Amino acid sequence: MLALACLIAWLLGGIPFGLVLVRVFRGVDIRTIGSGNVGATNASRAFTGRGRSLVFFAIYLLDFAKGCVPALTFGPWLAGDGSILAAVLVGAAAILGHCFSPFLGLRGGKGVATTTGVFAAVEPLALLVALATFGAVFALTRRVFVGSLALGVALALATVLRAPATAFGARLPATTLALAAMAFLFWTHRSNLRAAVRERRAAAEVEP
Repeated sequence: MLALACLIAWLLGGIPFGLVLVRVFRGVDIRTIGSGNVGATNASRAFTGRGRSLVFFAIYLLDFAKGCVPALTFGPWLAGDGSILAAVLVGAAAILGHCFSPFLGLRGGKGVATTTGVFAAVEPLALLVALATFGAVFALTRRVFVGSLALGVALALATVLRAPATAFGARLPATTLALAAMAFLFWTHRSNLRAAVRERRAAAEVEP
């Protein structure tokens, strides 16, 4: 049953809401816009004005739900003993579905929204800290990817520090997922990191 739940979560996570909404409302393939990513940030680039923000939040919430709903429903149903392991495994499957969508040839988004959805079910307090960190870093840098990386780091730290006595005991599955998610977000944003390094090098070369 757990394997079946993970499969369903992977399929749900793989639904490319960004691609679908942009195709329906703009008639274009999101993969030909901006970075080509199917997540909320790139999808919003197909719109202008107020519509851009509305589309961003709509797609973000849909991708958030892809992680939150399976973790909230399948997890407690499968874990009759109250363990969070089932919720963590199902949530991880949803994140992987978003990033390696079976409907897009195992390509997909970068996993931020779906990861936050999973942690809304698994570690909501840690998620609040991570979202606040994202907001602060984005306000300072005006770069979504930098805020996303800060979110991943804050999520891992907050999951451990919320209750250190259980972080590597009863809550070990959540801690493991948080640490893995942090590393995974750095991996999915590797192109952004390379671009940022190139920008810094170019800026350094033109400085007197």
